[in-house]
Amino acid sequence: MSDFQQIELLINKREIKKADVIIARLMRSNSSSNDITALLMFRARTRLLTGRPDDAINDLISVQGSSSESTTLAPQFLELWGDAHFARFELASVGFADRADTLRAFEAYEQITKQYSTYSNMGWIHYQQGRIYLTQNNIELAEECFHTALISASHVRYLTAYCYERLGFIAFYEDRDTERALAFLERAINTYPQSEDSHWLVQIHILSSRVYKAAGESDHALASAERALKLGSAPHVEKRSLSEAILNITELLSSIQGHDKQALAYLEQFTQKTKRPPGADVTWSRVYEMRGNAHFTLGQYDDAISDYVTALQFNPDHPWELSIYQQIARCQYKKHAYKETIDSINRLLNVAQQDGLNIEDYRVYELLGGAYFALKRYDEAIQAYQSALEIVPPNTDYGHQIRSYYNLAKELI
Repeated sequence: MSDFQQIELLINKREIKKADVIIARLMRSNSSSNDITALLMFRARTRLLTGRPDDAINDLISVQGSSSESTTLAPQFLELWGDAHFARFELASVGFADRADTLRAFEAYEQITKQYSTYSNMGWIHYQQGRIYLTQNNIELAEECFHTALISASHVRYLTAYCYERLGFIAFYEDRDTERALAFLERAINTYPQSEDSHWLVQIHILSSRVYKAAGESDHALASAERALKLGSAPHVEKRSLSEAILNITELLSSIQGHDKQALAYLEQFTQKTKRPPGADVTWSRVYEMRGNAHFTLGQYDDAISDYVTALQFNPDHPWELSIYQQIARCQYKKHAYKETIDSINRLLNVAQQDGLNIEDYRVYELLGGAYFALKRYDEAIQAYQSALEIVPPNTDYGHQIRSYYNLAKELI
């Protein structure tokens, strides 16, 4: 077996480090210009597979500068050029993605479809075009590309499964058709080669659990979430797979009554197995928010307060900041810490005022009124109850209850 054949075999088996060792050795030898071009193409592939699209693009630029036009116009080069640019777009940090990368990628793919209609990996090209259309919210063309990819030639073993996954994604998130989505996702799972990385299967089962949940099938949703967790726990699977599977099953359990202890156990597993970020982190904020909710339901109010405070520390710009302050106040009220309850509600009201927001939840003022009432500060309780009565739905048990406390506070002055 030649060195180039061995590199190709190692890349296909995802043994990237071994492939890179051979590439580096051959690059240092007195290789011909044609061999250097081939090695740069190989290295671009390994860099792309290890999430380094910038380095892959630099290698391909080197190929452009040292090779003939026939090389850089070949479908293999154009495919790699398109994949590298699209990967750079997808991997860019929020706010730094450059739409020009998707344009360059699409131009390369379009050139292949127009000039090399019998290209041996045409299925992959159509699949990538479909993904680009999805980033542009062009759902109809994306779907068309995925269907075309399914019946086109390709040497990518997992392409069929990938296409079905995208079709399932569209059916669920765009069409809200849970039955069709589940049918596509089942095909994706059944056609995914067992020899491939299980991380992708974890994602499929997570998506399936969300579809089942939306369809109101909690048992099936939990079964899919448990399969994702089992796959994510395997020693050879990426660590982030396990973290994502834990978060998914915890979100699911948090929505099902009576599973708070189990949810807490999974969240504890998440904090033990996932590296704690040094600064703000939305995911960890959500973890502590869910911990707080579970502790609250279980009546463990001190733990709940600590969790909610930590959730805000991890995400100072939390979109539900006001509701978390409200939860903290509820915990304090349950502990009969009425002064602290008042402080938390007033902080909530101040934040809302600074942000120009109106409080539309009558329970905020009801809670404030209850704390004042418990401290026999009836004048302030009356004001809080009045604010609650202004926004509570009329002619409801809630309104009648608040009205009764409002009247009692007036009698007790």
